Amino acid sequence: MSYNCIQYYTTAPRTDGFGAQFQNIIADILYIYNNTNHAYVFPNIASFEHNYTNEPRFTERLVQYMNLRSHFRLPSNVSPNEVKCISNGESYPFVESNLSRLLKSQTMTDIKIMFYEGITTPFDRRYHNVAVHIRRYNIVDTRIAGTDTPHSYYIGLMNHIRATHGTSDDKRPLRFHIYSQTTSADTETVFKQTYCGNDDTELHLNGDVIPAFHGMVFADALICSGSSLSYCAAFLCNGNVYYKRFWHRPADFWLIGDDILKRAIIS
Repeated sequence: MSYNCIQYYTTAPRTDGFGAQFQNIIADILYIYNNTNHAYVFPNIASFEHNYTNEPRFTERLVQYMNLRSHFRLPSNVSPNEVKCISNGESYPFVESNLSRLLKSQTMTDIKIMFYEGITTPFDRRYHNVAVHIRRYNIVDTRIAGTDTPHSYYIGLMNHIRATHGTSDDKRPLRFHIYSQTTSADTETVFKQTYCGNDDTELHLNGDVIPAFHGMVFADALICSGSSLSYCAAFLCNGNVYYKRFWHRPADFWLIGDDILKRAIIS
């Protein structure tokens, strides 16, 4: 039995994308420290999807970027055999049912402190930086849901922010940052024609996952897609979050992009 009768739990093994695995880890930590008297141990992650260049250190580099492993180590006097895996069926329902409270909890504050340690914003702070995550189909993750959100959705929210930003206390000019991947249909030319008619927009296409996630986290506002990558970034982001409806629930204090656009159509 573990010291002081504490039981140790970790996230069950998975091999999908960075956003999904990081989201799972955060959810499990929130569950353990807000619903049990147990302790969390950072998992041994075998791999992440989207290693397009077969980079040998890809998995380790992403784990290091999370900045949580050293804070959730198994004590030396506890056998690894005593560590149990948390089921998604346990942690996710609890976390999503209590998301608004948990994202403002001391546990989440601690996670943010750990994650943010030693990293800085990638943005020019003279601007009000808005990250826009546009999930598109790729050869690794072939799920269609979330990739089929039309450009009009993102353009609508960008125009909403353009129209309302002038009434806010933040008088810095807007700068939008589009994070996405090109496809045979959504080529770089299409992205330029769709989003770069204004000089307030920058494209970040087909880039590494860390700079993309980093931009989403540090943004003054984040427009999410139906994706775990931007959904997880929303957990860590201190800016305004524009949530896209999909199977993971929003926090009460997030803005619902679908509802904003629906109101705009009605009015």
